[in-house]
Amino acid sequence: MTTVNYATPFERLIARIIDKFVITLPVFIWFGGQSNLMVEAIGGGILLVAIVVLNVLWDGQTVGKRVMKIRIQSNGTTKLTAAHYLVRELFFTVYPVYLLANTLVQTAWLFWMLTTMVLILMYGRGLHDYIARTQVVKVNAVVVEDDTKEDNSPQ
Repeated sequence: MTTVNYATPFERLIARIIDKFVITLPVFIWFGGQSNLMVEAIGGGILLVAIVVLNVLWDGQTVGKRVMKIRIQSNGTTKLTAAHYLVRELFFTVYPVYLLANTLVQTAWLFWMLTTMVLILMYGRGLHDYIARTQVVKVNAVVVEDDTKEDNSPQ
């Protein structure tokens, strides 16, 4: 049996905050601190592109993930591509829909995020991880094989 050393929800949250600070804040400052829908959309788009590009170039890491010493990896044997990272981010970063939508969509978004957080707390993977077939692990994680078979061969 293989044991995966998942990143903790705290590590994932801090990495996300660092990414937003490092990538989105400069865009906000560039536009003179204006807080309107256009600036938020541009900042969100730049954040999405930057996260996907950094993940591809840095083998599943962004600035925040590097600081927290965690990374995204496949939960199978396939090598992750830009499409994996894009799908994962699109399904996690659905928050612009929340800002633009009606009460029903906002309620669905809230359910989505709560379900994702519960899954991360219980199983180490959120809905976006299941959809993109990824997992977030500690960089220096060691895979431990649980070999509980008894060796009955004579010595």
